[in-house]
Amino acid sequence: MASSVQRLPVWGAGRARVAASRLAVSAIHFAALCILPLHAAAQTPENAFAQIIDEDLQAQAQTAISDGHRRRALELLGELTQRDPRQAGALLDIAILYCQLGERTLSLKALAHLEADYEVPPAIDKLIVYYRASTCTPAGMRPQLTASIGAGVTSNANFGPSDPVVTFAPGAPLSSLSLAPESLPRRDQYIESAIQGELPIAAAPGLELIAGLSERQYRSLHQFDQRAVTVGLAYRRSFTHGELDNQFTTNVLWLGTHVYQRDLAWHAGFWLPPAAWQPVLARAGVDLTVVDSAYPGNSLYDAMYFAVRAAFQAHVGEHTSIQFFVGPAWDRPHGGRPGGMQHGYSAWLSLDYDMGSHGQFEVILQQRTLNDATAYDPVFFGSLTQQQTIHVAALRYTYPVTGGWSLYAQLSAQRVSNSISLFAYNVYNGSMGLSWKY
Repeated sequence: MASSVQRLPVWGAGRARVAASRLAVSAIHFAALCILPLHAAAQTPENAFAQIIDEDLQAQAQTAISDGHRRRALELLGELTQRDPRQAGALLDIAILYCQLGERTLSLKALAHLEADYEVPPAIDKLIVYYRASTCTPAGMRPQLTASIGAGVTSNANFGPSDPVVTFAPGAPLSSLSLAPESLPRRDQYIESAIQGELPIAAAPGLELIAGLSERQYRSLHQFDQRAVTVGLAYRRSFTHGELDNQFTTNVLWLGTHVYQRDLAWHAGFWLPPAAWQPVLARAGVDLTVVDSAYPGNSLYDAMYFAVRAAFQAHVGEHTSIQFFVGPAWDRPHGGRPGGMQHGYSAWLSLDYDMGSHGQFEVILQQRTLNDATAYDPVFFGSLTQQQTIHVAALRYTYPVTGGWSLYAQLSAQRVSNSISLFAYNVYNGSMGLSWKY
């Protein structure tokens, strides 16, 4: 979670380190202007696109530095200097990051390289002198915290089925059943809130403690109030020139005042090194999800969910980013769940458009299809197997106000189609609120 900022009474070594670290954040751009290479190369149309890639790597490194992910920043800066050895600002940041991580020998080596190959102006020379004399005691990585609160309206707070009449198979004890009015979709207003944090563990680089809490409280239908708690660990590291991500979480969902669902989840992903096609910078990978779900109110539905998906990420130009995941999925029950084993696929697509000070748009499209292996209930539905498809579409706009504060507005639609009409429903939500990020 976010740590409080302590005020220092006098200008001393502590404030010198703060000033130096602030200068380090902008070192790439400042040094690019101030440090002159001993040899220069002319800009040509052929290397213009290479410069775009270099600038993207610079921007990613700046974000990683700001977020406290120093190891990730070193990987990006190392790739940048391999692509273009003239990147003096990147070399300076590498020296500073190594010092902040406590690796003084590597820091001094980078500084020596910088002084040997570049004409260093006085302002940068002072920074080099400071880090050459520093003991390079590792600094704690920066925790992150996001929080939001808002109000909204929903078309279906109780997940009521769309069809008020359930039709049974020929020969069933009943031919049809009309649902009670309180079982049909019910509109309501709600207050939503969420808080999520990431705490890097200094003793284990790349390892983070993650936690989150989200709530939705309805104005009338309090038996459908929702509260979700997530706690876990996330780990990221370089692996065979790519990137390996792992996340282990435990999740608990309350519906009303009772625990509705408990999950233990493992999510893993591997990304290949990025490749460039003008004006796209993209990378591909593979994504694995395993979730063990338990339902305290009805253990018959306890199950293990598996999904293996091909993954794709791309940055298009300066403002647009895309993510896409698609692959097969299975849901294996632990007991005698009606319908037995389920199989199908899942797909997820997101599109972000960053307009800088004018805000950011985010669009998410998701689909998951799971089909039962056997008949759901031969007595009432005959040989009919359950075939369920979930479609989700969401649009969110975030507008920065000041500092870490932003306003947001979002719309979402969820359509659940099912071969058994009792389990088919639609939900439409809209909300507005305020968010904060540390």
